[in-house]
Amino acid sequence: MAADARQALFDLLEAAVEEAVFPGCVALVSRGDAVVYHEGHGTLGSHPAFVDRFEPVARDTVYDLASLTKVLATTSLVAVAVARGKLDLDASVPEPWARACPGASLVDLLEHCAGLVAHREYFTEVQPFDSAAVLERVCATPPAAAPRERVVYSDLGFMILGAWLERIFDAPLDACFVQLVTYPLYLDQGDPPALFFRRLVEDTLLPRALERRIAPTEVYDAALHPAGVPSHFAVRSQVAVAHGSVHDDNAYVMGGVAGHAGLFGTAMGVHELARAWLQSRLPGGAGALRDRFWRASTVPGSTRRLGWDAAAEGGSGATGTAYGPDAVGHNGYTGTSLWIDPSASRGPLVCVLLSNRVHPTRTNDAIKTLRQRFHAAAAKL
Repeated sequence: MAADARQALFDLLEAAVEEAVFPGCVALVSRGDAVVYHEGHGTLGSHPAFVDRFEPVARDTVYDLASLTKVLATTSLVAVAVARGKLDLDASVPEPWARACPGASLVDLLEHCAGLVAHREYFTEVQPFDSAAVLERVCATPPAAAPRERVVYSDLGFMILGAWLERIFDAPLDACFVQLVTYPLYLDQGDPPALFFRRLVEDTLLPRALERRIAPTEVYDAALHPAGVPSHFAVRSQVAVAHGSVHDDNAYVMGGVAGHAGLFGTAMGVHELARAWLQSRLPGGAGALRDRFWRASTVPGSTRRLGWDAAAEGGSGATGTAYGPDAVGHNGYTGTSLWIDPSASRGPLVCVLLSNRVHPTRTNDAIKTLRQRFHAAAAKL
């Protein structure tokens, strides 16, 4: 039965490559203490702008994790800060960021109910690489609602959280992540490490050793957009493809390190940090906060936890009806996802799917259907 379930998942992901859901992916599933599936599928890329496009995906291929940054890096660091007494969950958002969400608290930012707008194209107004200029514009963006009035999934809140963490730890966010999260968990090893930010500066070239390890994301080729060049092309005018530079455009102009996006990693790196959450092993005593961070929001209609998300009622979300009511997780725009079901009947389940579905363009959204099928198959392992 287990072999049949593994084969079914293998066939599903091979078919997804053939159907161009993404050029390739890595899937990792564990149940209890055992990894029951860990395979690479497809190729790193498919477009001629990427020189190694036909290089096969390996288990240790590195992907742009997109919004998994929110839970793996930012939420983990918030938990460490709370455990160390540097932050209180009920703390009000301080100035200058309070201008964007008057009356909001730390919990409100984590639950995406601080009243912030969902998204703004700050990258059309700011030249790379100026994080301070982006944050100034965040502060000047009028709120969309009062705190806890409704849920609006917002990158802005996690941009604020990233800056807030830098203030309280008096260090850059990427350095905090290494010192307080990946180093204590032995996830800072290797070249590249299992999880890392890649800070951008002018004329930074991707080392050749990393070219065959990191899957590319978007290709900036006007020929792929016959209806007109997208607004984000202007800020990427010097490159043909995002390869080792963050795909999120606001994070790009912020220098590649932000609270909402910028993390890169392998499936095993994602899995190991997820397991630290599952087993209450976050460093600095933060593991003891797991249940508080996984507690459901009280905002009507919300599926949010603190930083984390949960399955949508009726199975309309990325996990469908595959997992129980205690499951938590998050998805990433580039084609990544992490979901944890701590109460699964045959043992706690951790499911990681990393892909570059935005290669060659971000208009391909076939992964929306694939995610539900992936989670249904993974739950049978």
